[in-house]
Amino acid sequence: MSRLTIRRGPQPGKVFELMGDVITIGSGSKNTISILDNDVSREHCKLVRSSAGYELHDLDSRRGTFVSGLRVKNGWVLRTGNIIELGENVTLEYLADPTGTDQLAANPGTPASPPVATGGGLLRNLQLSSDRPDPAKTPWLVVMDGDKAGQRFPLKNPAITIGRDLTNDIVLADAEISRTHVRLKWADTDYLLEDTGSTNGTEVNGTRLPAKSPVKLKPDDKVSISGRVDLLYTYQPDSPGLPSRQEKSQPIPPAAPTLRQTSTAESPAAIKPTSRLGTGLKPGALNDHILIAYTRDMWEPVVARMMVALQDARQKPWVDQYLNEGSEDWMAAVDQAFAECWMGIIIVSKPALESKYIQAAFRYFYSRKKPLVLYMVDRPASLPPELASAKAVRHEPLNPTYSFDELIIEVKSRKRG
Repeated sequence: MSRLTIRRGPQPGKVFELMGDVITIGSGSKNTISILDNDVSREHCKLVRSSAGYELHDLDSRRGTFVSGLRVKNGWVLRTGNIIELGENVTLEYLADPTGTDQLAANPGTPASPPVATGGGLLRNLQLSSDRPDPAKTPWLVVMDGDKAGQRFPLKNPAITIGRDLTNDIVLADAEISRTHVRLKWADTDYLLEDTGSTNGTEVNGTRLPAKSPVKLKPDDKVSISGRVDLLYTYQPDSPGLPSRQEKSQPIPPAAPTLRQTSTAESPAAIKPTSRLGTGLKPGALNDHILIAYTRDMWEPVVARMMVALQDARQKPWVDQYLNEGSEDWMAAVDQAFAECWMGIIIVSKPALESKYIQAAFRYFYSRKKPLVLYMVDRPASLPPELASAKAVRHEPLNPTYSFDELIIEVKSRKRG
């Protein structure tokens, strides 16, 4: 028997067995599954049993229904492990019937297909959309610049999503990139690329794409995501001239200079002149942002996910991940962040407390009485005096969502009016 489990929202862990052909979900008491939350409409969505399993349909809900970060409009065939979001506060996990009744063999987790017409173009289009690239000739996306230059993504599935949300097939953790930014769909010989309606747009070979208007990619097309990440669509990812996996877009100094001392009695010095590349920040750009101070080893296991959680809660985190630590641009950007960010989050670990950057961050915020919250990855024997009275949130590695929710509550409680 298939089931839904509440992962986030009221009564986390509660399980609903799915037994009917039509199951309604909403805050109203007459629904098959009633979930009392402000984000859940009275009649929010419904599940309809089909030959392929359960299909999810939105019922014109106020806050929307999402699967893996994509908004559901028409039917969406669910597969086991799909994460269903009702608005922003409620998350459900779908587990299919272990007998296989509800599992979709081909192209699982994609929008439900319309009826198949016989003998026309519709049938051909449906067949093409369910085909996969030839395993012997797989297209790739290669990151051409930035901190991730040289990273390669093989494209093997019939449908692929790209964005900052961790549920995407390709995750680009950048605040300027939308939660689900673009969608790729295989069509006969190459992928169709579609901007999902992103905030900052998508370009192919320098031309901005209209939202919801797929274009077919050709080998050597250049795709720019939000102007932040440039990707090359290619069948030859190891061709001479492409960045290697070890290359960076700017050299790392052989000995990174120490972050200059920030006086606890004075404002930071005027922003240091930057290199030709620059920091990408205009004066005042970080006035409504939150500084996350961490050591680089914490990016993948903690900070990337934390950023997504904060952004989804309509907060504005800032991190230095896109800059080479110790470079001119990094030092100028950090100085600006210290001066402008209204709040700081310190990722506490033993290496962090020994980092001059982390020490400068919490001392600066403490001396100016800016709000500080500690996110405790490790629990050190003792904390510096400046951090002794700061509110601490403990990282739960087996349930980071719980920790991020607690952190968001602390952030919102300190938010300036």
